[in-house]
Amino acid sequence: MRIALVVHKFPPVYLGGTEVYTLNLARALAAQHQVAVLYRDDGDGMRAGVEIHEREGFQTWRVARAFNPCQANPAALFFDTFFNPDIEQIFRRFLVEFQPDLIHFQHLMSLSYRLPALAAGIPVLLTLHDYWFLCANSQLIWPDMQICRGKAWGMNCAHCATARAGGPLLRLARPLLAPVMQLRDALVRSAALRLGRFVSPSYFLRERYLATGFPKTHFEVLENGIDLAKFSAPSVPRLANAPLRVTYLGSLAWQKGVHVLLEAARGISPEQLQIRVFGNPHTFPDYVTQLRAVADPALVTFEGVVDNAAVGQVLAETDLLAVPSLWYENSPVVIQEARAVRVPVIASRIGALTEKVHDGEDGVLVAPGDIAAWNRALMQLVAAPEILFAMRDHSPAPLSFADHLSQLQQIYARVR
Repeated sequence: MRIALVVHKFPPVYLGGTEVYTLNLARALAAQHQVAVLYRDDGDGMRAGVEIHEREGFQTWRVARAFNPCQANPAALFFDTFFNPDIEQIFRRFLVEFQPDLIHFQHLMSLSYRLPALAAGIPVLLTLHDYWFLCANSQLIWPDMQICRGKAWGMNCAHCATARAGGPLLRLARPLLAPVMQLRDALVRSAALRLGRFVSPSYFLRERYLATGFPKTHFEVLENGIDLAKFSAPSVPRLANAPLRVTYLGSLAWQKGVHVLLEAARGISPEQLQIRVFGNPHTFPDYVTQLRAVADPALVTFEGVVDNAAVGQVLAETDLLAVPSLWYENSPVVIQEARAVRVPVIASRIGALTEKVHDGEDGVLVAPGDIAAWNRALMQLVAAPEILFAMRDHSPAPLSFADHLSQLQQIYARVR
């Protein structure tokens, strides 16, 4: 079978959860099928168009636009996120040349909402990795770090978008922008509904979509799987009286709440606590500057990007994984990875994190953004390390990628 995977970004340049999942899926499927991945990457001076390569047993179609976000006006930036006829033209070529028997969409952001319509007649499905089909910024969180409380006929969406873009003239244009935001939502929603079958890695995310009218009968809930072979490194035990080793591993973006963790740690002795922060410091450099300003250098080290193959070793040297997110996380792969080496998780009590972490059993849930509560939770774990030992014993086994793939291929069979 010829299977196409369509995603907004792809490794090695982009290493977010969706991108890494798509890479793992392409590798696994390539053992049994012909696989091609179509994705967008405008970087490295690539001209507009497409580059086709063979990679790790599958084919990649790297699509680029003649688009410089630093020079684009706000309107061009907005439409680039969901409507690009030039990418549609390349997708038509992709359909003719690769001739897929099935298309598994991972994301349409920065591609074009009309791609599913162009695939008419081909079996398709969509994995929902976030809330992009409900929300232009994909995360249902406002720039003031408050969870979205509704669209208000597009006015709240216009407020959110202009606050992110900045500029007093844009703020004055909010009443005019509200219908545009509503139009965007209607277009991407109709594109999603054309697909007919959705995979959700969490029940929470599924419920958010159902609340907006998506049909329940079209959903399959399937947890992300991981390659357990990457987590064979033996755990490095914490020495007696050694500091509690806490690790943050992910994007250095404000909605991930890294600042909450670092501020909560201030005042704790470095003999009791050490925090390692892994993530790309160049994606959001202003936020990283803020993190460095609030971090106690005696407690916190910034380790930069970690290669995906080395994540197992990083977690083997960890006592506690921190996921201090402020937004409705769907299903962070890093939690599954922590489970593979039986590392407990401290996470925000928000979104699907309440599905993935069971408070007091295999981890700790803390109010999102509550620095005092995070400080109390860290202090409790520092003072009573036996709590972590008990949590390690109750850490559930993660879903292997082999089992995930087996269940996914059953979904493929139903779609076809």
